[in-house]
Amino acid sequence: MWSQIVAIIAADIQWRKGAPYSTLFDEFYISPSKETEQYESEFVQLGDLKRRWQGLSKHCTSFTIAETGFGAGLNFLSCSDLWLNIAPKSSVLEFFSAELFPINKAELLKILSQRPHLSILSDEFIKHYPVPVAGIHSIGLFQGRVRLHLMFGDANEMFSSISQSSNQEKAHYNRRPVDVWLLDGFAPINNPAMWSPELLATIASLSDQTTIALTANIDQKTILTVSKNLQSAGFLIQPTDSNGSQKLRLKALFSGRKYQQLEPDNSSGSTQWHLDKTVRPIATRDQEVTIIGAGIAGCTTAVALAKRGFKVKVIDRHPRAGQEGSGNSQAIVYPKLSPRDDVLPRINLRALLFASRYYAPFWKDGLGNQCGVISLPGNPKIAEDFIQISQRFSGCEDFVQLLENNELCDRSGISLESSIGLFFPLLGWLPPSIICQQLLEEHGIPLIHTNIDHFNHQQSDNRWHLFGTSGKLVHSTDILVVATAYGCEKFEQTNFLPVTQLRGQISKLPARTRTKSLKTIICGDGYITPAHDNYHSCGATYNKGLFSTELRVQDHEMNIAQMRHTDSGLGDALENLDATNMDGRANFRCTTKDYLPIVGPVPNFSSMLESFGFLRRDARADSMMMGDYLPNLYINCGMGSRGLSYAPFTAELLATQISQQIPSLERDLIQAMHPARFLIRDLKKKRL
Repeated sequence: MWSQIVAIIAADIQWRKGAPYSTLFDEFYISPSKETEQYESEFVQLGDLKRRWQGLSKHCTSFTIAETGFGAGLNFLSCSDLWLNIAPKSSVLEFFSAELFPINKAELLKILSQRPHLSILSDEFIKHYPVPVAGIHSIGLFQGRVRLHLMFGDANEMFSSISQSSNQEKAHYNRRPVDVWLLDGFAPINNPAMWSPELLATIASLSDQTTIALTANIDQKTILTVSKNLQSAGFLIQPTDSNGSQKLRLKALFSGRKYQQLEPDNSSGSTQWHLDKTVRPIATRDQEVTIIGAGIAGCTTAVALAKRGFKVKVIDRHPRAGQEGSGNSQAIVYPKLSPRDDVLPRINLRALLFASRYYAPFWKDGLGNQCGVISLPGNPKIAEDFIQISQRFSGCEDFVQLLENNELCDRSGISLESSIGLFFPLLGWLPPSIICQQLLEEHGIPLIHTNIDHFNHQQSDNRWHLFGTSGKLVHSTDILVVATAYGCEKFEQTNFLPVTQLRGQISKLPARTRTKSLKTIICGDGYITPAHDNYHSCGATYNKGLFSTELRVQDHEMNIAQMRHTDSGLGDALENLDATNMDGRANFRCTTKDYLPIVGPVPNFSSMLESFGFLRRDARADSMMMGDYLPNLYINCGMGSRGLSYAPFTAELLATQISQQIPSLERDLIQAMHPARFLIRDLKKKRL
């Protein structure tokens, strides 16, 4: 079962004997008699992590720890502390941890305040602690040297969801395994799910013969249960001492035996199409990645890959980054939530949460403004949806709030007629072209100014060769990413993708007495930003079949009309604007049929068409057949009007795929954005 869009239930904590106590599981989070430093070093000592990390090669890009119960984050902070002190500075600690009942921020502050030796780390962690929404929250910490993937939900569901396949034998197919498992949870008698055979089988499926599993501070009865279940899952128990404590410890090494095969997921059929049948060697940091396209998609992807140690170059037909769809002076991080649980609103939510963290440093440095966004309903049905959304996100007021009547006016700074709206305090606007340029400059990523006409892969050197408009070879690379928006249509390898070039025009409205007080972005049929340099950005039109970037008066008028329709009070403030000589900008979006981005490996279209032709006969047919993908060719495009919102999120996903890491996103969401989805869908509907 995939995680739903819902605020998750917080842990119910009482303080007894000066220590946090779970009323639900009738057990202390941390024993009041245990020395904190001793407790926090248990897993570090048992896993011999100091020796392992000191011995890491400078070529090692990452090390992965996965934990079954996050609790107060003490294991995470202790591991991070050691990692930051001894691991190679070029490597990243990937830390996955599940928590069904997250501790709220106030209680977390109280617990961590008792550990002053971790205060520097805990202060930064608390600052970035995510809102209590079910799902996976990926957070870069400590100058990017640690990535925390905090999974709010049931441990087995969460770890199953990030597996490559419902077939456990393929769970980390073509991906790096987990290096160390920390099995930390309340005793089996109180919390049996945390030690269940099902969870340990999932753990085994994400492991290989180098993986160890650790648990500590458990009694004799617990250790017998855990040992039995670990052995059944394929782990070999290794003898350990108790370190002078009455509590016991356990260490196990995965044997590498074959896993049990789960029942196929028959809901969608052909569940392995997203996997590449060609086994790829693990990517290394000496490989070169080239990205065609220097818009927000290309630049965020470049940075995500550079942070993983790749040698990255970006190619664009313009001499500066962010000159086409990313060229607006003001673009908003656009909020779009829904009371439904289908993949589109789930992806929108994840993207918004990730984007709000990603852009926070830019806002802090004065680029754009984290002024918040107010979304107004266009009709009574949407107003009802807003109420449902606010109920589902109860307790997440840091992320979204329901505002009514005068609250809307107070927040926005202007008089509005709407009686209800959603306020997103973490969002705002940014200048995307400047963001693009700064991303490349700060990470030393070169921009090559040339126009790529076509490219091909040569088996002789296993590289992609890129050719200019004259037919001359201009560049070659190990790994190639296409981030050219609708420009992907001109390349032979990607021209099967059903993308649409859709014109949009924004208008620069002169700030007036009644609009200068606007403090937040307002969205409805269109959007308007607070005044910047005495102008409001307002937009945007959707002009299908129009391919000119010349400004049109009727489009300025349409943008103004959209805001008048959004709210009559706002319309009054925009009365008598002359659109005749109004300034603005027109360019093109890249849209898709299902309104979702396209991100992932590029399929070999003709081969996939032949291999999966059986879907024409039976759309629900299930097969263990895997897909056929072009070697080291990827794409990131199709973001429509939400490029600023989607780009950091899709860039991170693509970087994990290229570096063959365990993804921090559920499998069904990855498949929903996969480049091969259209091919599979059209075969099922007999369109191909």
